[in-house]
Amino acid sequence: MLRITAGEYRGRKLKVPKVRATRPLTERAREGVFNHLGKMVREAQVWDIYAGSGILGLEAISRGASQVIAVEKNKVAIDQIKLNTSILGCELALRTIKIDANRAVEILAKEVPPHLIFFDPPYDDFRKGGPRRLKAWALFKSYCDHLVPGGCGIVHTPKGLLNDNELEQLPGINRRDYGSASLYWWHKR
Repeated sequence: MLRITAGEYRGRKLKVPKVRATRPLTERAREGVFNHLGKMVREAQVWDIYAGSGILGLEAISRGASQVIAVEKNKVAIDQIKLNTSILGCELALRTIKIDANRAVEILAKEVPPHLIFFDPPYDDFRKGGPRRLKAWALFKSYCDHLVPGGCGIVHTPKGLLNDNELEQLPGINRRDYGSASLYWWHKR
């Protein structure tokens, strides 16, 4: 079970989809994300890429985001996200798109540009290195290209995994660690 940490739905418990690759951020890490974002969340357009449990998008709605688009290719995860939005009564604020994240960037380019992007690919996309890692990092940067000026992209990786060369590609990127995970924030100028 997951629990919404703050906002309109604070304390509400949600189910996690039984999907092997889903590993929702801990409450502490989610609180850190949203404390960092602060007032940026209010009325924000949000893209939740590799949505998994959908908890980041649902937290954003609870804290005042106006619209979330959750991208997830796993049907079980999509069904659970829809059930959780129904439990909270926020079906109009969250839309799911069942598609691979690598293909979704073209579709989302036609949407209202986001203020926030949550990007949470499978850990193996970063751990295994090589072309798979390069592709995941390039995909994050592609999504960030669509941010409104001043918008923020957040990527979740295994702890401390991004190297200096990768970090230099997004000047001003910051890192915070939570247990075995790292979150990197990048604000578009």
